[in-house]
Amino acid sequence: MQFTLNRRSTVPMYRQLAAELREQIVSGAMAEGYRLPPERELASRLEVNRTTVLQAYQQLKDEGLIASKVGKGTFVLPLQHIETARIPVVRHEPIDEEPKPSVVRPPWSVLFSDYSNRFTYHDIASAERAQRGDTIIDFATGSPNPADIPDDLLRSVSIEAFESREFDGQPESPIEGFDELRALLAEHMSTRGVQCDVRNVMVLSGSEQGIDLIVRAFVNPGDCVLVEQSTFFPALQTFRSADARIIGVPVDEHGMRTDLLDGYCARFRPKLIYTVPTFQNPTGTTLPPERRSELIDVARRYQCLIVEDDAYGDLWYGGESSDAHRPIPLKGMENAGYVMYLSTFSKTVTSGLRTGWVVADPHVINRLAALRRMVDQHTSTSSQRICLELLKEGRVAEHLRGLIKAYRIRRDAAIAALERYAPDEVYWTVPAGGYYIWVSLPDGVRSLDVLESCRSQGVTFMPGSVFDVDEMDDSHIRLNFVRPDAADIDIGIRIIGETIAQM
Repeated sequence: MQFTLNRRSTVPMYRQLAAELREQIVSGAMAEGYRLPPERELASRLEVNRTTVLQAYQQLKDEGLIASKVGKGTFVLPLQHIETARIPVVRHEPIDEEPKPSVVRPPWSVLFSDYSNRFTYHDIASAERAQRGDTIIDFATGSPNPADIPDDLLRSVSIEAFESREFDGQPESPIEGFDELRALLAEHMSTRGVQCDVRNVMVLSGSEQGIDLIVRAFVNPGDCVLVEQSTFFPALQTFRSADARIIGVPVDEHGMRTDLLDGYCARFRPKLIYTVPTFQNPTGTTLPPERRSELIDVARRYQCLIVEDDAYGDLWYGGESSDAHRPIPLKGMENAGYVMYLSTFSKTVTSGLRTGWVVADPHVINRLAALRRMVDQHTSTSSQRICLELLKEGRVAEHLRGLIKAYRIRRDAAIAALERYAPDEVYWTVPAGGYYIWVSLPDGVRSLDVLESCRSQGVTFMPGSVFDVDEMDDSHIRLNFVRPDAADIDIGIRIIGETIAQM
């Protein structure tokens, strides 16, 4: 039994130890009934305080993975104990503010619902404030550069959309979206290798709405959702709002470790597996074909559903994936209904066009439509008309070709700048598409410290802790290389590299 603890990390030692033990239990390295070393013995072996081992063991007991028997020791529990285990939700005690003499303020911390209190509030507001202004080099915002959207494209498309008389007599959209748009989206999906028809498609007010509706449809309090250890943080907030048990699956340079997935499913019996398999946010990794097949096979065996978030799949730069072919969505590899596919126009057309879609079994589409009646009735008819015109006559495809050419140049410029300015101890992904480069910092360098210093020099990015299931990752940063102007990439990464070197 080997453990690797980083004594220079700001992550508490007991949480590092708990994570390593958890992975060994779930992977089967520590089988059911395995007797763990006594606390004093393990503490001596690892040269840590006994309290560190006690805290790690207690965390795994709370998760239902191990239990202690008086006089006999601590053992790995059998699988059936997992189904009733609950990872405790940490709730902060209300903070009483001293009211001003003549003002009695509402007790906000008591009045807010449990639903809203389950959200994790990151420092996004201050990040957005820091990103405003012409002097900021912005690697943080998860959206395209507005300058990349041709004015004449949106202007001409909008004029044609609203001059069309095809919608006379049908001023409001069906909940699922206009049939013509759904048909065009099904045709668009066929270019990605996904075979579907109108019955399988529902138009959304952005793909995040799809995550919310799917959670409403499938997740009960306490249900388990498996995700990549670092993932899209609004999805994490949605799962937390449903009081789900969120378990992070380890990742490597090729995405989710699907070789561990069978053990995680056997232990935690997930209701959903949420994944961004193509140009992942935040890591930029792409799941290889063999891992995609393994993920689908595991979902079938354990009768759990896959939520495939594919916001960046159309932005493939070519030549980087192992087989030199554009990745096929999970939905294109499975037709029994286990995969629910989400995508959006906000990452490829403009962030202001909050229009997305879900592709799923008709049973799922019908249920999501029924739930949507309580939310917004249907996607804006104006947005749908614009998307219709964009999909007609290959306008989206033509626009994408221009974006891909520009974004490939920016990715290569960002990688070249990292090679030029980053210290030797810094590592990063080279994404085959999408927006993001995931940068690993040297031991002892904290992402928040680097961010604070860089902001004062006019550069901003996102720290890894925002995306981490356990909110502990202080050793990574995410760079959106498509957001800054091309001329600013070298300057911004030079500042980041010099700041890391100084620390």
